[in-house]
Amino acid sequence: MRHKGFTLMEVLVATAVTGLAVAGGFRLMAMSYRLLAEIEIERELTAAGNEMWLKFRLDDKMPMGGHDDKKGYAWKSDNVTVNVDDFELKFRKITVTLDDNGRSVSFFLNE
Repeated sequence: MRHKGFTLMEVLVATAVTGLAVAGGFRLMAMSYRLLAEIEIERELTAAGNEMWLKFRLDDKMPMGGHDDKKGYAWKSDNVTVNVDDFELKFRKITVTLDDNGRSVSFFLNE
């Protein structure tokens, strides 16, 4: 006599496989969202750094430090001198920090 339908073991195996596939999909989605958030932060930091680089290149009288409330970042500038053999090289190091997460980017301008 043939029975139509699935055995309990077949249903359990199918449920376990489906559960693993769904859990893997959710994990991939979570990782994707986290990666997108990281990319957004890096994009904001790069844009802030580019903007400050342009401001410092165009204006010799930029203050040594400051904060932009609208855009949510702060900057700090230091004068750096490097001695190479008999040459003295002068740079201005600018560090831009995002307020949201404390990440920063630094760049150098020659004086």
